[in-house]
Amino acid sequence: MSVTSDAFKQGMRRLCGGVTIVTTREGEQAGGLTATAVCSLSAAPPRLLACINRGGITYRMIAESRVFCVNVLSAGQQDLAACFAGMMNMGERDRFDLGNWTDLGTGAPALVDALAAFDCRVSSIVDTGSHAIIIGDIMEIRTQEPDLPLLYMDGQFLTTTGVEDHSRTTRSAG
Repeated sequence: MSVTSDAFKQGMRRLCGGVTIVTTREGEQAGGLTATAVCSLSAAPPRLLACINRGGITYRMIAESRVFCVNVLSAGQQDLAACFAGMMNMGERDRFDLGNWTDLGTGAPALVDALAAFDCRVSSIVDTGSHAIIIGDIMEIRTQEPDLPLLYMDGQFLTTTGVEDHSRTTRSAG
């Protein structure tokens, strides 16, 4: 039995993910997009992976420049996430008018107040259908004080007001 694209999308909508903005720079042009398909790959050497749609300009720019930065968003940065997801009527270049951006070692834009910014050089790119898995060697990491993360599930951005600590739950034997 074959899984349909619609069934796959419905199932994946149930998976909650942290929201990031993946950025790059090719020459003078900066590009970026909102992504939730980002995760750690290895600690030695420090690597992460990001899954990017091959049909977009940001993918082309990363493939050519061989640099990117993964910016982890906090709960208060939903407008930035929406902007880089194309939910606002802004051009690629205008997106960087929102937020406070800087460059780290690779030149890919890093969001100054991101929870974490991972500045990467492309180690390899694996084409897999509509998307590519981009593996990045992490060159520099910049972090901020912990804050609540911005999350995405079922087609909407979410925030959390806290996390329950179940590690101290005990049962009485009575």
